[in-house]
This record gives sequence, C-alpha cells and structure tokens, in this order.
Amino acid sequence: MKKEKRTLVIVDPQNDFCDHRGSLYVDGAYADVKRLASFITEDCGRYTDIVVSLDSHDVTAIFHPKFWQGANGGHPSPYTQISTLDFREGKWRVVSLENQAAAERTFKTLDAKKAGPLMVWPEHCVISTWGHSISDVVREALHAWRCASGKAIRYVFKGENPYTDQFSIFQGLDDTYPDTAFNMGLFEMLAESSSVTFAGEALTHCVGESVLSYMERLRLKQQTQKVILLTDCSSPVSGFSGEEMLVRLAEKGVTFEKTA
Repeated sequence: MKKEKRTLVIVDPQNDFCDHRGSLYVDGAYADVKRLASFITEDCGRYTDIVVSLDSHDVTAIFHPKFWQGANGGHPSPYTQISTLDFREGKWRVVSLENQAAAERTFKTLDAKKAGPLMVWPEHCVISTWGHSISDVVREALHAWRCASGKAIRYVFKGENPYTDQFSIFQGLDDTYPDTAFNMGLFEMLAESSSVTFAGEALTHCVGESVLSYMERLRLKQQTQKVILLTDCSSPVSGFSGEEMLVRLAEKGVTFEKTA
C-alpha cells in the first residue's frame, strides 16, 4: 500500500529572522522555531517530506540600503519607504548607474500591481553570512528527521534576484524574470501530497504570500487539498497585521492548527 504523503514546508527559518541577534528579527520567532523543532522531533514520522526555503540576498539588492543614495551621498535608513515619485524626482538614486533600468522596471511593477512603495529592509539573509544560516534548533530537528526517515530535505533558495522582492517561495513580485517565475516544479511536488503544512517566518510576508500563491495555483488547477498553517509557528513582522493575513488565508480555504 502506498504511503500517504504529508509535506511540511518551513519558510525561512534563518538566524536573521529567528534569532534575537538577527538583523530582521521577527518578534516571537524564536519561540515559534522552538515549538516547531519540538513538534518535528517528538514524532519524526509525522511528515513524509520536508521542504525548507532560504531567503538569499546580496548586500546590494534593491531593497537594501546600499543600493540607494540620497542627495548627500548617504544611504537610506532601514525601513525607509521609497515611492515612485521619490525615485522619479531623484530623492533616492541608484548608486550604480548600471542599475537604473532595473530600478525603473521595479517601480513600474510596483505601480502595476499596486504593491505600494519599495520598502528598504535592513540587510538580511546575505548569502554566506551567519544570518543566512538555519536556526540551530531547526537544524537539529531536521537532522533528527533525516536520521529517522533516511530522506533528504528539499531546499528552496529564493530572493537571489537583486532587482525584485520575493516574499513567496514560488515566485517574485516581478515574476517576469526567468529566476523569479512561478516555481512549477516545487508546486507539483507539493500538490502530490495529501496535505501540505506551512510554518516559518514571517506570517505577514514570506509565509502568508507563499500560502496565498500556492492556494491560487491550486485553484487554477482545479485541485483540492488540505493546506494547513501552524499558527503557533509563525509570527507577523512588527507593524504589519497578522490578523489581516489570517483572514485572507481563511478566505482561501486554509486550515489553522497549532502544535499543542
């Protein structure tokens, strides 16, 4: 008899989000990953497959301060919001003129999708740094699962394109770049499972947007599946509404569960 597939998707369980020393620590994330790690290790047979996404950026990505400079030559502070008007009027300019066309494309996409101004985030999840690495408690839980199952973790790297935000593990905000187009291979792998459970950081951004894009693709494929969010293993970015995201997910048919 074929074993039922139950897949866990852990979104961005990285130090910069989940450790108090991280550059973009999500309030509550350390407790989230501790709960998740315990949940995995207490029953390594609960999931037949595990997918882990890793936010992966360059220092000079468009949403990092060093991409931009003001009239005095200084970089914007983290959490600065750059509007299309700010860009057009030269309040903030690209440091390298080679990035001008890409920046114009970014603001065109933001306007077309009504995605608001460009948020300049603190430098985070820079490839090869401590902040990019998986939180120790999750790493240890994944090791226990590997040893028990004899299977490999599937890793998904996202955000490597320096010219567009990519919150969803499936696609970038500008999905017309080849490397930010919808990840159909990942979708089809998950769609084969009887259930898919999401956890990780942050609820208001990468987790929520990943689940929304996954649910939309299920709808387009006219496929039904149990999709679960572990609500006690995902927290919102401060200043953004986690409740609003939960409402959006509930409207799409997502089931909410807790580890306890």
